[in-house]
Amino acid sequence: MNLTKLFEMQKVLDKRIVEDKGLQGHNLLPEKILALQVELGECANEWRGFKFWSEKNEPIVRVSNPIAHGNPLLEEYVDCVHFFISIAMYLKINPDDFVVTCDYTQPTITQTFNRVFSTVSSLDVLMDPETAASISLEDLQETLHEGFSCFVGLGEDMGFTWNQIEQAYFDKNAINHTRQDTGY
Repeated sequence: MNLTKLFEMQKVLDKRIVEDKGLQGHNLLPEKILALQVELGECANEWRGFKFWSEKNEPIVRVSNPIAHGNPLLEEYVDCVHFFISIAMYLKINPDDFVVTCDYTQPTITQTFNRVFSTVSSLDVLMDPETAASISLEDLQETLHEGFSCFVGLGEDMGFTWNQIEQAYFDKNAINHTRQDTGY
């Protein structure tokens, strides 16, 4: 897994958004953490495996609408990758240090989703001014790395290859730039 290209592309997109929206000097970490949590929820919603009450609890991996196409589950997964990388750059993590070396996945996909949610949520708790005095940048970096490692395993458990993830990331990055062009 080579994250360098993804980090470079995300850096360009993040810089563009900050400049276009006049957000220079703003601490966007809380918004990025919330955005990642929302995208994780959207990814879980497309996976559907936790919906024990529903007859439709299989992953949505293709759009049934003839006008649209694609894999909604992969698209939501990649939206999360965007925010993981954006937060990693904000926390001064370089791509070589963000490589997955440990398997933090849990026995089931539901449990792994919960682990990722918990780890990402803990970033916000760690940023709380009441606890921030005892929390170092390294603590935040390690927490994000653990969450990302678990998230990569989640993608593998859902059947995605790194090549699929990378290509979907490239595609979504282009869409995100187009959205910026059109005032999204």
